[in-house]
Amino acid sequence: MSSPLHADAVETPLLEVQDLVVEFPTRRGVLRALDGVSLSIAPGEILGVVGESGAGKSLTGAAIIGLLEPPGRIAGGQIKLEGRRIDNLPDEEMRKVRGRSIGAIFQDPLTSLNPLYTVGQQIIETIRAHLPMSELQAREKAIRLLYMEGEKMKKSSPARPHNRFVLYSGLTTTAVMICQQLNTSAVYDIA
Repeated sequence: MSSPLHADAVETPLLEVQDLVVEFPTRRGVLRALDGVSLSIAPGEILGVVGESGAGKSLTGAAIIGLLEPPGRIAGGQIKLEGRRIDNLPDEEMRKVRGRSIGAIFQDPLTSLNPLYTVGQQIIETIRAHLPMSELQAREKAIRLLYMEGEKMKKSSPARPHNRFVLYSGLTTTAVMICQQLNTSAVYDIA
């Protein structure tokens, strides 16, 4: 027999989006880019969103994690993470949620990395923004994460000379983004 606490945890979706509407004002009026998107993801469940280019997959993800580019805005609906509404949070509060409880691995990781800083600096900064760690602790964690991702890539990529670029180039882009998400123990990642 399960306890009431356990029953509540099972019933509460990890992520729930209800009737999401995203709009962009234009010179010709308001463009409704998303209209009534709804989804629910239970703990342990994986959802794949498939659609043509321009269908709104990335826009849905950006809205969920609070990264809509102005002048875009959420004009309707609700987004809940573990039962807590997050679409109406102030920016500072949403920054605390993003990276700690919810995160993103973007389609083109190169656009998410700042070329003025080393990969290590960027991972350390993300770790320290979300976890109570010293500079040294964050550095050690970043090194471990990069090493683990590199080892995974070596195992999954055949050892042929033409794959070296993918291995090393990929390690400094997609794997870095994965490391940034792994370090914060986010419960939900949008990729």
